[in-house]
Amino acid sequence: MTSLNSQNEKILVAFMTALGRQDESLPSGLQQQLHAIGQNLEARIVELPTIAASLPSLNQAYQTALADAQMDEGEQGARLVSTSQDHSSQLRDNPNGMLRDRAAQIFTDPDPVQAAQRNLPGRFGQVASNPFKRFFGRG
Repeated sequence: MTSLNSQNEKILVAFMTALGRQDESLPSGLQQQLHAIGQNLEARIVELPTIAASLPSLNQAYQTALADAQMDEGEQGARLVSTSQDHSSQLRDNPNGMLRDRAAQIFTDPDPVQAAQRNLPGRFGQVASNPFKRFFGRG
């Protein structure tokens, strides 16, 4: 297995972050595409931005995560010390093999959104919930 280049690593981290931020499961067609990508991740990682673009909420979360990664890269100087690392920096700090394995596991899960929420550090998708969704049993 070859190592991921920095651009592919950013795409992968941003996509997994975006998956974990989704409120609902992906449509079955997208789940099938992710499953296929998870089977051959290194060759098909370039398809992730296209998949993100096919669903507005996923695309918005993906673009935000990508922008956050770009900002993190630009902040090579002084950084504030935090007691809790954010999920995307924890993913980037892992060796490429662990990142690939985690991504393949998430993408091939029957529900990639739930797998991302379970497997990514920080449970960021559940910081706050909509009271109307809770009241009507959808959140």
